[in-house]
Amino acid sequence: MKQWTERSAEPKSVELLQHKLGISSLLANLLVKRGLLNPDAVERFLRPKLRHLEDPFALANMDLAISRILQAREKKEKILLIGDYDVDGITSSVITRLALESLGLVVENIIPKRLSEGYGLTQKALERGLGHDNFGLVMALDCGTNSATEAKYLKSEGIDLIVVDHHQLKGDEAAEAILVNPHLQKDKGEPWRNLCTAGLCFKLVHALYKRARELNLPNSSELTPRDFLPLCAIGTLADLVPLKDENRIFSRFGIKRLFIDASPGLLALLAECGLDDSIEPETEDITYKLAPRINACGRLNKPETAVSLLLEKNKKECKSLASQLTQFNEERKGIEANLTTDALAQAEKNFANEPAVVVCGTGDAWHPGVVGIVAGKLANSLNKPCLVLAQAESGEYCGSGRGVPGVNLVEILASCQDKLTHWGGHPVAVGLGLKEDQLDGFIAEFLKASKKSKSTDEQTSDLVIDAWVSKNDLRYELLDEINGLGPFGQDNREPVLAIKRVSLESPVRKIGNGEHFQFSLRNANGYIRGIAWRMADRIPKENQSIDLAFKLRRNYWNGRSSLQLVLEDWKPTD
Repeated sequence: MKQWTERSAEPKSVELLQHKLGISSLLANLLVKRGLLNPDAVERFLRPKLRHLEDPFALANMDLAISRILQAREKKEKILLIGDYDVDGITSSVITRLALESLGLVVENIIPKRLSEGYGLTQKALERGLGHDNFGLVMALDCGTNSATEAKYLKSEGIDLIVVDHHQLKGDEAAEAILVNPHLQKDKGEPWRNLCTAGLCFKLVHALYKRARELNLPNSSELTPRDFLPLCAIGTLADLVPLKDENRIFSRFGIKRLFIDASPGLLALLAECGLDDSIEPETEDITYKLAPRINACGRLNKPETAVSLLLEKNKKECKSLASQLTQFNEERKGIEANLTTDALAQAEKNFANEPAVVVCGTGDAWHPGVVGIVAGKLANSLNKPCLVLAQAESGEYCGSGRGVPGVNLVEILASCQDKLTHWGGHPVAVGLGLKEDQLDGFIAEFLKASKKSKSTDEQTSDLVIDAWVSKNDLRYELLDEINGLGPFGQDNREPVLAIKRVSLESPVRKIGNGEHFQFSLRNANGYIRGIAWRMADRIPKENQSIDLAFKLRRNYWNGRSSLQLVLEDWKPTD
C-alpha cells in the first residue's frame, strides 16, 4: 500500500478561474493544482487551436533548411533521409518523405540497423544509404546533433547536411550542417522548445508549404501540414516529451484526426490493434498498442518494415505488413519478459539500498533491442533511475536508461562521460556504451552522481490524490471535465480521484491469469464497474469499509459505453 498525499490549491486562484471561465469548482481545482493560474492561459489549455501554433520560421535555422530543400528541388538533387529506429525517428522519416515528394522532390530513406550500424548518423549507415544513388543533400532526423565527424565527411564529398533533432549537444556543434534543434539555443520558454523530432518535422513541413505557397509552386495551394497530425501525435506521445504548449496541440489534434487523415498503412495498423473509427482513440491506444508495434521493428533490427507500412498504399500489402509488426511485437515481448526477470533480480540483490540501478548481462536473453523497455519497467517499479546494459560480442556494453521525475539522466551521464564510448538522449531517456574494463568505475560514478542529483521534492512511492469525490459525483459530466485536461502523458498526468468510506457491492472476481480483479460500486445512477490491474494479491474483504483511489475512464464493450474505475490503490477507512 502506498502513502496517500493530497495536492492543495489556493482557494482564491480556484475562485478566479471559476468566475472568469464559468467552470466547475472541481475542474478549477485540478487546473490550479497543475500550476495553471492565469485565465487566458487556462482558456488556451482547455481549448487549444491549430492557429495557436507559432510561426515555424521562429525556429533557428529553419529558413536556411527550407531554402536548401527548395534549392535541391530546383537543381533536381536527390535527398537521402536517415532517421532513428524508434517511433519518433520513423514517424519523422515518413512525414518528411511524404511532404518532400508532394513538392516533386526525389527522396530515399534508410533507418540505421541497431545491431550492425548503431544509433543515428553513423559512417556505416551513411555508406549504405549513399550507395543507393547520387545524393546532393542528406537530412538526419532524430539524430545527427552530435555527428560532427560525419558532417565533415559529407562536406568533403560535396554533400550538404540538414539535421532536424531534439537531442542535447554533447561536444562541438557541426559547423558544416544546418541544425534545426531548439536545444542548441538558449531556453526562452518558447512553445516549441520541447518538441520531439516528429513535432519539429511538422514545423519543417509547415514552413516548407508556407514558402511553397509564397513562391506559387505547382499544387502548393492544395497542400496542408494538417495531413501529418496523426503521425506527429504518434511520435510525440511515444517519445515521452512534455505534453505542454505545442506538444499538447499536436497530440490533441493528432488523436482527433487519427482516422480522418490516416494513410492506408496507418489504417491497417489501427485495425491490427483492434481500433476503429467508431470510438475516438485515447493516449494509451497509441502508447500501448501502436507505438510498441512500430518500435518492435527497430528493436529486432528490421526498422524499415514500419516505414514501408506507413508509406504503402496497397491495402492488401498494408494488412500483411501490419501483421508482421504484430509478430515482431510478440517476439519482442518474449525476449523482454526473460530479460526483465533477470534484470529485476539483479536490481533487488545489488541495488536495493542505492539511489539508482545499473544491471548488465550477456547472451541471447540480453537483447540490446529491448533494454530500453526493461529499463523503463524497472524505473517505474523501483522508482529510481535504471540503466540496463547488454554486452556485445566485442565486449563493449551498450544499453539504455530511464529516469524518474526530479532526476536528469543527461546531467548524470555528463559527469561520467570519461568512462563512456558514446552516450546521449533526454533527461528521462538515454542511450550509452562503455568498454568492459570501465564498467565497475562507471557504476560507482553513476551511483554517486545519482545520489547528488536527487531533488528536494523527489517523487517517492506516494500516491498523489488530485481530488476527493463522492460516489454520486461519478457521472459522465465529471469524466468529460477530466478528459478536457487531456491528452495525458509526460508532465500532464491523468488525475487520480479518491472516495472515502465505501464497500464493494458484490464479491470481487479475479480475471485474466488471476493477477487482476473486477469490482463494482453502486451510486444513485446504478452500478459502476472497476478494474484493478495486478492487485489480486490485495483484495478487500467483503463489506469492508475502504477508501478507493482511482482513475475515471470510459469503457467500451459490445458497442456500448459505461463508466469504469481503474483502481490505483485502496486502504481501510481510518
